[in-house]
Amino acid sequence: MEFKSLKNIETSFKQIRLFGIVFVVMCTLITGYAVWNSYTFAEAQRQKIYVLDGGKSLMLALSQDLSQNRPVEAREHVKRFHELFFTLSPDKNAIESNIKRSLFLADKSAFNYYRDLSEKGYYNRIISGNISQTIQIDSVSCNFDVYPYAVATYARQMIIRESSMTERSLVTRCRLLNAVRSDNNPHGFIMENFEITENKDLNTIKRQAMIRKILSPVNQAITHVRDWADEKLRHLCGRMTPEIRLAVILLMLLFFGGLSIYFTVSSIYRIGKEDGEILRIEHIRQLQLQGKDSTNIFNQSDNGRKRSEE
Repeated sequence: MEFKSLKNIETSFKQIRLFGIVFVVMCTLITGYAVWNSYTFAEAQRQKIYVLDGGKSLMLALSQDLSQNRPVEAREHVKRFHELFFTLSPDKNAIESNIKRSLFLADKSAFNYYRDLSEKGYYNRIISGNISQTIQIDSVSCNFDVYPYAVATYARQMIIRESSMTERSLVTRCRLLNAVRSDNNPHGFIMENFEITENKDLNTIKRQAMIRKILSPVNQAITHVRDWADEKLRHLCGRMTPEIRLAVILLMLLFFGGLSIYFTVSSIYRIGKEDGEILRIEHIRQLQLQGKDSTNIFNQSDNGRKRSEE
């Protein structure tokens, strides 16, 4: 009997020990999960930046690693340079402003191109000929596997003159170097060894021909509607009897005759009303002047009577 009680005590102790071990392990797992989850949440919160929008509301922004956006910034840097360097208008100040801003984004190789074009009188011809030049970027290819980064840009130039519009292909190549960010260079790149590898005419369109090309669909639509209306009118007239045609013609004559009489009478009435208003205003002015004259005469006679009494 005593031996059996000791055996039950030993079994109970083993069960309690097993329960304690399981409890400690569960507490450890729960604590570890809570710590890991808290760290993940804190790390996610550190990625959030709250920006005060004009002192009115808080806007949530996300902080990211700058290296993640470098390819996007590089392409935008190259696009911005080409837009500034190759967009020209017949205004000396506008040309100089764009060129000055673009040269902050590149090294001396871009300035050498600008100097060569200036010496050849290219910008003077732009101004004197009232020529506008725009650029459309098709694609920018960057190789970020090797530093400095090799870049190839494919674009199209549109040269607009008074008599024609010329489309030209433009292919340029350069290399990108990392640089310090500034107001004039917000993306932190510098273009070096800039060169134009292709710049040839694709097609030239006369301005009048271009206008005719644009208006051609409109003219075709108008012609189509006119032909359709003529066909419907002929078909309708073909189904009418001579008496109905005569009645329609008489109704049209009465309608347009009534309109002409109405507009004629309205014009005569409006002119007569305006003339009558002018005459009425002149008559009122004359009465006012006569009233002033009679008042002055009465005042003068009254003053003379007072002097004679004195």
